[in-house]
Amino acid sequence: MSASVPSSVPAGTLEYVGASIGYGARTIVRDASFAVAPGEFVGLVGPNGAGKSTLLRAITGGATVSAGDITFGGASLVRMPERERARIVGVVPQTQLATFSFTARAYVEMGRHAHLGRLAAPGPADAAIVDEVMERTDTARLAAEPVDELSGGDLQRLTLAQALAQQPHVLLLDEPTSHLDLNHALQVLELVRALADGGLAVVGVFHDLGLAARYADRISIVAGGGVTLPAPPASALDAQVVSDVFGVRAVVRTDPVTGSVAVTPIVRGADLAPAVSGPRIGLVCGSGAGAGLMRRLALAGHPLYAGALNRGDIDHAVAAAVGAGMAELPAFGEVDETVAAEVRAGYAECACVVVCETPFGGANLPNLQAALDSGRPLVLVGEMDGERDFAHGRARVLWDRALERGAVRVDTEADVSGALGRCGGVEA
Repeated sequence: MSASVPSSVPAGTLEYVGASIGYGARTIVRDASFAVAPGEFVGLVGPNGAGKSTLLRAITGGATVSAGDITFGGASLVRMPERERARIVGVVPQTQLATFSFTARAYVEMGRHAHLGRLAAPGPADAAIVDEVMERTDTARLAAEPVDELSGGDLQRLTLAQALAQQPHVLLLDEPTSHLDLNHALQVLELVRALADGGLAVVGVFHDLGLAARYADRISIVAGGGVTLPAPPASALDAQVVSDVFGVRAVVRTDPVTGSVAVTPIVRGADLAPAVSGPRIGLVCGSGAGAGLMRRLALAGHPLYAGALNRGDIDHAVAAAVGAGMAELPAFGEVDETVAAEVRAGYAECACVVVCETPFGGANLPNLQAALDSGRPLVLVGEMDGERDFAHGRARVLWDRALERGAVRVDTEADVSGALGRCGGVEA
């Protein structure tokens, strides 16, 4: 019954081998081919209905494998007897119904059945395993509670405890945090991450791209009837993938706290689909000062020009997400005469230019100079003081010159809308 394991596949690997999977005659995912090695956590992401959960259900018989196979260590899980498979694979489904009034402890103890004889009762060793997994999932305090009276979050953690009581080699998670509060969601994912680090092969379905990127080693995109090969989060998730797969324009960057990939949705692509109708607006921005205004103006139908922005700057990412024009600079790059002329020409095509509440140093001062030289009406946000002018007073000189030429100054970004009304009827 067991085939020999290919030398390129580590022993104990879960492998989808050209698997086409669906329900009855309807195929949802075709030719899925990827592997999950021991000690690895692979996340599955994709739009609703694409087949993420179907990939997991195929292992337990909840979906049909019409072609190919799914194997563990070379042995077919699809054709494996259920009891034997339960010693290998633990499953935490998206929704678990508690239809009988078992105690929480009895519910978790059910995970030991695959390791017991048909009529054998759990022994001291089984009890010790149940104690351990309930402690690790913070469910020991629920031991005597009837499961049909518990919250969805408590039942979700008990279901994870039950799966861990099986002592599986492979753990399948279908939206494991869908019913959990923030504290318990992090607890569960940290535990699963530790289990993977300890040698468990884990496959998890996620809707939250940030959580998938934070906890999974590699990510596969499930969309359009196919599955991509798992890749590191930074490779699997980029702004173009998020746009193509989910129809959302997003900023994708490295979270400065966790070091993982963070995905921040900006707008739905459909919201930008209608032809822009408003006048073109320029922004002098940087360091994230223009992000919110760019989004609002883009949703209002205005074409935008954001001046010279460095790759890695949050405003650069937002400008790219909403399709704003800009002069793109490398990280820490500076504006030379050629770029300055390009920026000046870009601002000159705008009905109005808003100087956002960004700090100015020598690197981005040319944007302010270009806006002033463009001859277009200016709206200045905030005050130009020592907390913004890091250009030895040069930013203050340009600011005062703009005011002398009739620029409108407002206190905050919230006041920009009214000020734009003075620039040829522009509305934010």
